[in-house]
Amino acid sequence: MINLKPVTSSLAASMVVTVMGAFDVANAATFTFSFNNEDGPVAGTVEGEIELPDGDGTFAATGVTITSAPAALGYTLPIDALGGDAPLTNTFTVANGVIDSVLSSFVAIFAPGTNLSLNDLSFGTGSESNLAGSFANFTGVSNLDSSTLTYTSASVPEPTSMIALAGVGILGVASKLKKKA
Repeated sequence: MINLKPVTSSLAASMVVTVMGAFDVANAATFTFSFNNEDGPVAGTVEGEIELPDGDGTFAATGVTITSAPAALGYTLPIDALGGDAPLTNTFTVANGVIDSVLSSFVAIFAPGTNLSLNDLSFGTGSESNLAGSFANFTGVSNLDSSTLTYTSASVPEPTSMIALAGVGILGVASKLKKKA
């Protein structure tokens, strides 16, 4: 009689390594942002998501999406704020999984005359958070001192983490089968 249990254990280990290799992607952290109108002509709240590399450090966002804005602005949502010209500033500092709003700055013009600003030091004029209009003639949601600007972590476990946990489970089952042999 052929003993298949050692083969089963080796096969399980090989499957884990193969599956993890197939899904080896860079981990990313997702944050949400939100600010309210305090100083602009259009009432409402602007919300969105920021994609950054996982971990602590200073990074350029790989994705900035506006997911919610007042209807009066007339935008079709979601808006890719990185979809226009290169951002004027795109620096986010993350410490202990939290965006440091003082050290972070994002200003992008994503359509002619239309910008998103998430700043504490915007061009030496103080902090501001705004969406729409232009720098000289603003016509949207604005919070000139960023008093309502918030960042929140929205990260969920990456696929590689989930696969690693499944792999550990498969190895555990294979180990039990091997011990019974």
